[in-house]
Amino acid sequence: MIPLADIHCHLLAGLDDGPRTRDDAVAMCRMAHAEGVRLMAATAHQNERWRLSPEQIRQAAGQLHDDLRNAGVEVSVFPCAEVMAEPDTLAAWHEGRLLSMAGRGQYLLLEMPRGVCVDLIPTVRDLREAGLRPILAHPEREAELLHDPGRIEALIEAGSLVQVSSESVTSPKSREDARRLRSWFRRGIVHAAGSDGHSPRRRQPRLAAAYEQVVRWAGSAAADRIFSTNGMAILHGLPLDPPRPTPARQALWFLPRFLVSG
Repeated sequence: MIPLADIHCHLLAGLDDGPRTRDDAVAMCRMAHAEGVRLMAATAHQNERWRLSPEQIRQAAGQLHDDLRNAGVEVSVFPCAEVMAEPDTLAAWHEGRLLSMAGRGQYLLLEMPRGVCVDLIPTVRDLREAGLRPILAHPEREAELLHDPGRIEALIEAGSLVQVSSESVTSPKSREDARRLRSWFRRGIVHAAGSDGHSPRRRQPRLAAAYEQVVRWAGSAAADRIFSTNGMAILHGLPLDPPRPTPARQALWFLPRFLVSG
């Protein structure tokens, strides 16, 4: 299997609701390594509850890097933040209060405000004008985005990328959710994957089973892009220019032959 890249995993001990200890963080990376993961976004929340600074996240990621080297775990970690969209997101970026993916100033992992689905198109456009490419964190969890035709496509058209969480693939809430998500992968709506891991015991950093499911849904080439090469590009600050999603297939209705024959 191709080396995997996890672009959304809460690995920084004691900063948010991720691992409690540094040993737990190392255990998570060891678990991910056993699944074939070689690059991981060491992600911390930046929202109304955890007002973490970019420097706090960088320092914690640096400590994790040292811990992994001492433990012999060959996983590369990158300091990252999961930024909750707020009215002042653009101002917070200009003021240096937000951390981009790996601190490279190219991509920003952006999530919906908790418990509500808002129109993020103006925020996405503002960030694009500021030189950032937003990546929507697990938008499949929002019923409006997963099931309402055209909503996720409009966000992609505005300039956003889409990250889906592995648990949504392996344990969808319903058959309809699974069907819609399969369509997303087949149509090119999903650009990257993350485990959204939080602990070695709960919400573990698992990607391999989701990768295999996407191979079955959309083929190995799509799975390799989403779970590996696109994630590597994002963490290294390289440009991504994915094609537009293909249109959703429309149901075909056929009249009985005796009604159309003359």
